[in-house]
Amino acid sequence: MNHKILLILATTLSIVECVNSKPGKTPEKELYLPAKVYLVPDSNNYNNPESDYCYKHMIQSENIALFWHKEYGDNPMQNPIEQKRFNPEEAITECERFFHYYVNELKLVETGKTFFDKYKLLIFVFGGDEGTAFGGGEEDKVGILWTPAVRINRKPYGALAHEMMHSFQYISEKDNSTGPNGPVIEMSAQYALWQVYPEWMTFENYHLVDFLKGTHYAFLHPVNMYHSPYVLEYWSQKHGKEFFGKLSRSTQPGEDPVATYKRITGIGQELFNDELFDASRRFITWDLARIDSVARPYANKHTTKLTTLQNGWYQIDSVNCPQNYGYNGISLKVPEAGTKLVLEFKGIAGAKGFSSVKTDKAGWRYGFVALLTNGSRVYSDIYKKSTGRAEFTVPQNTHYLWLVVSGAPTAHWPIVFNWEAPAQTPDEQWPYEFKLTGTLPE
Repeated sequence: MNHKILLILATTLSIVECVNSKPGKTPEKELYLPAKVYLVPDSNNYNNPESDYCYKHMIQSENIALFWHKEYGDNPMQNPIEQKRFNPEEAITECERFFHYYVNELKLVETGKTFFDKYKLLIFVFGGDEGTAFGGGEEDKVGILWTPAVRINRKPYGALAHEMMHSFQYISEKDNSTGPNGPVIEMSAQYALWQVYPEWMTFENYHLVDFLKGTHYAFLHPVNMYHSPYVLEYWSQKHGKEFFGKLSRSTQPGEDPVATYKRITGIGQELFNDELFDASRRFITWDLARIDSVARPYANKHTTKLTTLQNGWYQIDSVNCPQNYGYNGISLKVPEAGTKLVLEFKGIAGAKGFSSVKTDKAGWRYGFVALLTNGSRVYSDIYKKSTGRAEFTVPQNTHYLWLVVSGAPTAHWPIVFNWEAPAQTPDEQWPYEFKLTGTLPE
């Protein structure tokens, strides 16, 4: 297991230290340097400018101290290698913005109950040619993130926002002796990044490109853990932007995030399936209030591979068949307004050519989405019969028309995942066939 994961997922229990302060006065946070810090030599002397890290090569702010390796000199902006130049003042200013947002808006930790009340977050800009940034902490009480200069040589500081979330995950777990685990660790780091940089879908567009190739994968599948903060955004819209912090603090032993979510919201499996389908159909046009305008260029980009059968029937191809809560967006030809569409649907769990995992738990959700020329959306009812019929009347001024189908198991089970060696257990698939009257797939 690499050091990043050890830092992020460490589970040593800690008791929060109280901060003694006079009413109405916030004490200055302590710049505490753990005895051992990853990538900092044991012999490092912070008072010696010749050491790898020293106070001379440090700046600090209200909540953060940033050290840079001696190879970057007194002024990192004058580095002869352009890609290794960085502006410590600009970087720490942005990190303060992230920190305040994570504490005060997302409420990833609870003020008055967190180690971040007392200790500053540490950032180490390490030397050499390693290009990976990572975050976590040390001594069960200090949040730390590490980054090479090449990851922070210009705005936007997406790497810092992502890795700071890992530091918050570390501290939240130490504050509360609990927290989620597995792929949601990376999903939520991308989610936090997206909160402070709404344009994330543009400057890291490759993640969206890869997500659109794998919308059929199960929610929390490791394939999408860096690509898909979208369900967390949906939950934020539904329950408030502080919801993920609440979910993290509410995690109980043996729970994955789905189990925690269902318990703290008081919903059962059927309603959870309805919610995840609603989220999926919104993703077709990115119908999410916070990011609607910045995500608009990426609407109507979903693709789905189908197999044409006889008599007007189509079958989902096994390469993109939905898993648990995964979905397909199927683009349809737009007929005249007022046309009544009829969908005949058949779930075929266990069919030849598809995996046969827990087929007794098979389930689906399906329905239509219309995007109008004025940017508004019209959604059909949510349909759920394994063999059933769905209807939808095409609205006036429909610009795009979609059929959306999601995997909706009748019971939930967590994905088996190991950080060192992802499990090779077969994934479930929920294949289906359908026939349309009034339109055809594009």
